[in-house]
Amino acid sequence: MTQIDPKKINPVEINKSIDPAKVAEVAATLKRKPVVSNACIGCGACVAISGDVFTLNDDGYSIVLEIPDYEGKDVDDSIAACPVSAISWSK
Repeated sequence: MTQIDPKKINPVEINKSIDPAKVAEVAATLKRKPVVSNACIGCGACVAISGDVFTLNDDGYSIVLEIPDYEGKDVDDSIAACPVSAISWSK
């Protein structure tokens, strides 16, 4: 196995190999937000699964709460559980 001498690593050369378009794509994915369509029937499954992301409004329909980051909040589980497919990730 080859050993790498950390003193010989040039961070500038490493950064040249990073594709800025890929970085932008990953960053956009990390900043995506769930959306609820008007197909919502107010069953509350999303609230039960991801209560820190979804709540029911005064009319009984799901809305997305404003939080800094939606990743790791079980949104995919809420999307899968929605009986009318009213939840998706923003494009």
